[in-house]
Amino acid sequence: MFLGKAEPEQQELKQSCKGRVCQPGDEGYDNSKWAPNSTIPSKIIVTPEDAEDIAKAIKFARAQGLPIAVRGGGHSSSTASATDGLLISMRRMTRIRIDEEAKIGYIQSGALMWQVEAETIKYGLGACAGVCSQVSIGGYTLGGGLGHSLGTYGLACDNLVSATIVLANGDIVQASESENPDLLWGLKGGGSNFGVVTELGVKLHPQRPDAYAVQYVYLPAQLEALVLAINEWRAVQKLHETIFFGFSLGPDGKPYAIINGLSNSAQEEGEALFRRFLDLGGYKFTFLRPISTTNTQVPWSEVCNLANAMNTLPGGKVTAGAHIDNFDTLQVQESWNAWFKITEKAPFSLLVYEFYPNKKAAELPIDSAAFAQRQPFINVFCGALGMDESNESTARARDEVLNLKRVVSASSSDAAQESLGYLNYGDPFSTQNETDKYTRQIFGSNYSRLQEVKRKYDPDVVFDRWFAIRPAA
Repeated sequence: MFLGKAEPEQQELKQSCKGRVCQPGDEGYDNSKWAPNSTIPSKIIVTPEDAEDIAKAIKFARAQGLPIAVRGGGHSSSTASATDGLLISMRRMTRIRIDEEAKIGYIQSGALMWQVEAETIKYGLGACAGVCSQVSIGGYTLGGGLGHSLGTYGLACDNLVSATIVLANGDIVQASESENPDLLWGLKGGGSNFGVVTELGVKLHPQRPDAYAVQYVYLPAQLEALVLAINEWRAVQKLHETIFFGFSLGPDGKPYAIINGLSNSAQEEGEALFRRFLDLGGYKFTFLRPISTTNTQVPWSEVCNLANAMNTLPGGKVTAGAHIDNFDTLQVQESWNAWFKITEKAPFSLLVYEFYPNKKAAELPIDSAAFAQRQPFINVFCGALGMDESNESTARARDEVLNLKRVVSASSSDAAQESLGYLNYGDPFSTQNETDKYTRQIFGSNYSRLQEVKRKYDPDVVFDRWFAIRPAA
């Protein structure tokens, strides 16, 4: 039902919350997201200041029969962080406290990556944080957490040591190895299934003050040489090295291949690492060098800002993830062709191969955390970006992106082809919760244990927006 401004229950909620409570038309009402086509007009938006505000919002929503969603950074193309009911926006809960001696950061879940990196580096430390400045630490960590520290320190969720969470009944509880350890296990990849996480305790690690970053731009005719060069580099890739190999239209509207590389090292080591990509002559091709090069030693606090151009792209957006274990010229060329077709109606579309060193994540047993994707796959981001925001365009883009996902993984193993892609890239599947088909698929052998955790902490399935787990019978 629609709640008018005179509703006494809503007035009580407004008066009792330290944060903001808004309806459509109120000053401060903001249901915006990175992908405007993934927003839903919410009847009420609560922007809490603390866990108590969240507890009040949950109790109010349940009493009024309103569905609940939680928005952190809002950096997704799914409607998992949107609802026509009550939206809890974490955008004011961004406080960060560093225990320097214990090397633990206590970070409110609405804090964005750039805020996390800027604060932790003051102590010569870094969190296992993502590559996008506008992603919140909460959603990122609870959904796995890939980033430049993956090779050295593992997934963000594997570095989660504690959490404060508001449950479906409004209780505020702690999760750690000594208190509700089953809940902590479930939060390490189980996303928003168990409540609203207000603060995370994450391991911090020694971090040098800067890193070496490059961007090299190439012509389509250089694809074959690039694939050979990347595969040679992969054979000797170090744990602190990452390459993103992507396709994008340039400002001139023409298609280009791009290498974005980062070495968490001094400039000299970084230059030696990426030198192979500056001259492809060893592969006997006509076009030897990239047509554009950028090389810079970047303060660590600025590393997550390197991709900021993506945060301001206009228009509708639909994204998905793919997994592959075969990367060769034919696969890349066919993927290029499928990507280029999407750019006709979505001109900012991207296809990005993410070459993380994932040995650290893969060496942990699959049941060490809820996150079940520990195979040695290459992660691929597929995005139709920049189309108009209509429902028709969104549906068409979804079909095109899922086709791109199929093309990308077509020459890989059955396991890679059947994968839904990286958990935090699972937007096309995350809200299809009429059954738990995709939820079972994404959590694999961990699903039955997650069902037990769900039965204990959210038996009424109040939190059902993202890969919704069904409680054990």
